[in-house]
Amino acid sequence: MFTPERGTPSSVHQLRDAELRLLENVATREDSVLHMLSNELSFRIRSVPDILKPTQVSGYDQRNERIITFPDYKTAAMLFQYHEAAGDLFVRILHIPTMRSLMKTLYLKLQQGDPIPIGQAALLLSILALAAFFYEPPDGPQPSTNTQDFLQLSKVFSKGALDILDYSRRNTSGTLEDVQAYIFMTVVTIHLDGFSARGRFLATSAATMARDLGLHRLDADWGSSSSKETSIRDLIDREVKRRVFWFITSTDWLWSTVSGPQEGTYFTHPNHINVKLPKDCDDDEVVLGESTSPTSETRPTGMTYMLERIRLAHLCRELADSVPLDSSKLEAMPYEQVINLDKKLVHFISTLPFFFRIDADCRHRAKTLETLYPNIPILRYCITRAAHSRRCKLHHRFLVRQSSDVRYAYSRQACLESARAVIQSHRYLAEDGMPWIKAARMGIAVHYVHLALVVLVMDLCFNRDQVDEQEIRAEVKATLQMFEDAKHVSPLLGRFLKSICGVTSKHKVYPQEECGTTSSSNETLRNPTYDGGNLNPLGDDGLLPTSQLDLSRADTDGTGLEFPPSFDEFWDSTMHQGGPDFDLSAWSNLFSSLDSQML
Repeated sequence: MFTPERGTPSSVHQLRDAELRLLENVATREDSVLHMLSNELSFRIRSVPDILKPTQVSGYDQRNERIITFPDYKTAAMLFQYHEAAGDLFVRILHIPTMRSLMKTLYLKLQQGDPIPIGQAALLLSILALAAFFYEPPDGPQPSTNTQDFLQLSKVFSKGALDILDYSRRNTSGTLEDVQAYIFMTVVTIHLDGFSARGRFLATSAATMARDLGLHRLDADWGSSSSKETSIRDLIDREVKRRVFWFITSTDWLWSTVSGPQEGTYFTHPNHINVKLPKDCDDDEVVLGESTSPTSETRPTGMTYMLERIRLAHLCRELADSVPLDSSKLEAMPYEQVINLDKKLVHFISTLPFFFRIDADCRHRAKTLETLYPNIPILRYCITRAAHSRRCKLHHRFLVRQSSDVRYAYSRQACLESARAVIQSHRYLAEDGMPWIKAARMGIAVHYVHLALVVLVMDLCFNRDQVDEQEIRAEVKATLQMFEDAKHVSPLLGRFLKSICGVTSKHKVYPQEECGTTSSSNETLRNPTYDGGNLNPLGDDGLLPTSQLDLSRADTDGTGLEFPPSFDEFWDSTMHQGGPDFDLSAWSNLFSSLDSQML
């Protein structure tokens, strides 16, 4: 029954261990032996005009099979090409040549009516959903489709991908393609909903399935003569698995420093990982060697951004381990430890590749590279914004204590410096050809600017009569106006403006002068100005969107006071009069509510 003992003692022990694991793991990875636990799936290819018809939203056919709609191949190829050019660098979990070949094979089977692997179907639809969400049709005299049409396509593809993943979860033990599809759907959901419960569930599903596939010990036996793959296909597959694992793990650690139920926790412990970092190379260089060192320090590769993201994730994990969430425990924490953590974040920012740094000299040096690598500006924005936002999180609870304890003056300086960097990065994006109106479609971007703005407002209210007070007031007003101008682009922007109004009323934190609203203003407050891409519009599944639950009860104290949704009214009644007179406990509650408003 067991393999005869041959070779070196080390290889013999590895074979014995492998056979022992095989026996122990019987029935842990096989598909369910129960009868099919959900309706079968029926795959259809339809043209874009047919998909956009309301009657063509995913439903059931006469055989009670769930209908999953794919676009025609020309549209799919166009969206995949867009993903390759603009989206792949942010979610680097594919080998693009392999995925392109898989898409052709899958469409050939669809057209011939042959069975297709459901994991591959979910993966392709999830990629198309993400690409369609950000796709902007070229300008033309009579465009056949517009941005709203592609947002609707993204919704249809998202529902199809989620339906397939639900079917797979009920009836199979999962594949690598399932994991990749869960990751892409997590990203789509985060852009639409912010850091929502739905997004966290999808991310957790990806992590659970990756663990079941053993990705956390992918390289446990790698390097022994008995485990060395020799084929190019095996080398590529292993590298893709490394990318998938480290994307999941880095996301887990990064989210441990984002407000919400998951704050301060993570699933994957570093001592349980036996996976090498992905190689810093482009897809056509994957099989050229096993080195993970950068191919060049003077230019980016397809993996440069992801590797820096992993580096930041390690710092976030350290922050989660070191900084207590409880205020009383935070007070007992030596302030020198906070300073040391801050130094690590500053070091990370200062040691980014020069083309990812936001100082004027580095941005000027990177201009020549940007002609060949046009995604550098948005990658620079994403990685620096993520780092500065974590620095704000580290210091913001000390910011409000600075007025009563001069020891925390450094936290005020650090917090404001990073908050301003987050906000100013949008100006840099505009200079590089990507105005805020486009960046606003990124739910994560909205979240971080939201938190940076709250930091500036907190400073105005607690640290009065500072030499830079008027400068901060101007920055707050400009940022609020930025949200007001772009609130038609994404429901998250409207929710942000409403959250400031609703939460301050809920906590009875009023400005010095009461401000009334007209019935039309109240109606605007309760109704988003945009719902084009929301996966959970009111009534879609019978649930009110999470971000609106508390706001609908903002006036339960019977005062009849509500903040006006208009930016001009809010600014004139609140900030222009010298700022609200809040106490520390009220502001702590306010920041906590605002910080989790988009969850």
